Amino acid sequence: MPNYMASRKPYVFRMRQNSWQSSLPKMENRAPFLDIAERIRWHRATTGMNQTDYAKRAGIKRSQLSNWETGHQRISIDGARALRKTYGLSLDFIYEGIADTLPMTLRNAWLDKPSVS
Repeated sequence: MPNYMASRKPYVFRMRQNSWQSSLPKMENRAPFLDIAERIRWHRATTGMNQTDYAKRAGIKRSQLSNWETGHQRISIDGARALRKTYGLSLDFIYEGIADTLPMTLRNAWLDKPSVS
């Protein structure tokens, strides 16, 4: 143990660390990409597939899809392009929620979905 630390008691360091951490603002545990997540979950629900089948058909990992659907991770361009190629979802819809770029049947289903308040 270095000499300068020998004279200090270990609990003094812990107290300083705890007091420093308590001064930080509390961060919300809110998922930052919930809007994208809602659109992906909605589309998977309209297909009637579970996460495993939906991901396998698109050629992505189920864990990736799960992260996207919870909103904690933003879908990558490659992932969005895989959904576009497999399911016909436009990138405008996935990222921005623009329903005009969807095929007519999906657009009508999106516009007719019950709103959550």
